[in-house]
Amino acid sequence: MMSADCSFPDARLSGRGRTSLILIAPSLYLAATLLYSAWQAVWGVQVDPESAYTMNGLVAAAGYGSLKFDHPGTTTTLLVELVIRGWALVARPDDIVAFGLKHYDAITTAARTCEALVLSGALLAGGLIVGRTTRSAIAGLLFQAGAFVHPDALHFQTVLAPESLMVAIALFGMAIVLKAVLDERPPATSLGVVSGLIFALGFSTKYLYLPQALFAVCLLRSRRAFVAALITGAIGFVGFSLIFNPGTITRGFGWLVQVATHKGHYGEGETGFIDFATFWSNMREIIAAVPFAAGTYIAAAAVVLAWCIKTREWRDPVSLTLSAAVLIFAAHLVATSKHFALHYMMASWALTGGVLVLIVVQIRRLVPAIPAVALSLLAGSLCAATTAVTLIDARTVALQTSRANAIGARLSDAVVAAGPACANVSGMFVRAPENDMNHGWDMTLQLWGDQAMRERFSAAYERAFTVALLDHNTYTRVLKSNFRTTSYAKLAADYPCIIVRAPWELNEETSIGLLALKPDHCVIEGVHVYTIGLACAKVRESFLGER
Repeated sequence: MMSADCSFPDARLSGRGRTSLILIAPSLYLAATLLYSAWQAVWGVQVDPESAYTMNGLVAAAGYGSLKFDHPGTTTTLLVELVIRGWALVARPDDIVAFGLKHYDAITTAARTCEALVLSGALLAGGLIVGRTTRSAIAGLLFQAGAFVHPDALHFQTVLAPESLMVAIALFGMAIVLKAVLDERPPATSLGVVSGLIFALGFSTKYLYLPQALFAVCLLRSRRAFVAALITGAIGFVGFSLIFNPGTITRGFGWLVQVATHKGHYGEGETGFIDFATFWSNMREIIAAVPFAAGTYIAAAAVVLAWCIKTREWRDPVSLTLSAAVLIFAAHLVATSKHFALHYMMASWALTGGVLVLIVVQIRRLVPAIPAVALSLLAGSLCAATTAVTLIDARTVALQTSRANAIGARLSDAVVAAGPACANVSGMFVRAPENDMNHGWDMTLQLWGDQAMRERFSAAYERAFTVALLDHNTYTRVLKSNFRTTSYAKLAADYPCIIVRAPWELNEETSIGLLALKPDHCVIEGVHVYTIGLACAKVRESFLGER
């Protein structure tokens, strides 16, 4: 195989010079994500899924283990647990549950920051590995471009969700893949062990990481490394899951089967794998969202085909690895088209830069007459343009979200000002700063906790706060007070007035008995407000006065 230093024009750049260039992308990423996170209130649009992982981390820190296995998010939960336990070692609270609830939003913010640091570290370490393997800073920079392919990628890499750590693991894993393929020496057994451990962590983070197992073909130059990766990956995943999240093994795969065998979201709807009424339109939207990524994988398939036709060689490591990348992208494309959400493509999107490095190498091997400078400039220009567009779009989204969150905070203040003695009831999607814990409760303790656990958290909330946490859940049709089920009839008896915020107009089914009390109703900045014992106009006047 032709050595990688023939493929990039800066192969003779000094080690210090390469390191300086490779530092640019991680520094830019860290600055962008921390700034973006500062504009994303933890009680805003990302309550789902952030609150679920914050609450699950608190559940684990309280000694109960993980109660969430559906993605499975094991590493994300473990990160939050470590944040809470580390803080508790310094603060030494009497009750870790009450401590966690009191500092709920700060814990989420701290975990976000840790995720940004982890991914920046993965970008730096991966860039250095690729740069040293290819003796090219340009190759390292191209590799790092995968973190900036789409605003959704930047968004979900910033908030507290499994996707962030999954991308970090995928990027570092891709760097190991490039080292195994492009290094002049066959992969060492230790490299196979590292590859297996990376896969185990990635699969424990998000089930969508499974197709990355195909990258084991990069180790085929060394049978020992290949076998070591397979054994380490399997044992590592099972062992890590059994220690930190047994539900991944005992229940998680059953959930996956349910999702795969039904056409609706999360295993709902009629039996079947794909709803073709939406499948192809979803696929078109995914490809149109990041044409740069789709084009890169199409180019990878074309280069592999050209190599096989020209050389009649089907076991070339670069071609095998590019083929694996194309299959991984195809698997994610099909899965996301079935169960549509753009961020499910993040693992494939993040690998775009690494795939681009291999394409440049393979084109140079196929057509040595093409100047390395021309290929590098073309690839680099595409990456730079994509990064600029992503950062500009992300800034626009951040500003829009910040404005919406500011309205939610103003409305919360207006409710308290208009009716300080009223029962203050809110729900998801109204951006109420006081409500974000309820979603975490619904996704963990409500589903999988026993009554003793639930009562411990309810009592801890009452010790930590003096104002009741009242939640109108239009999904579960349950009204909660401090995580306990209650009713509007009881609230009407306990409070002189009631103010309810809902993201949409309530009907007999979704009102949970509120409409039977004949409330006043108005809409404030798209939020439906219902009042009993108080004119809704008073809340609107208070809101306008909060400017």
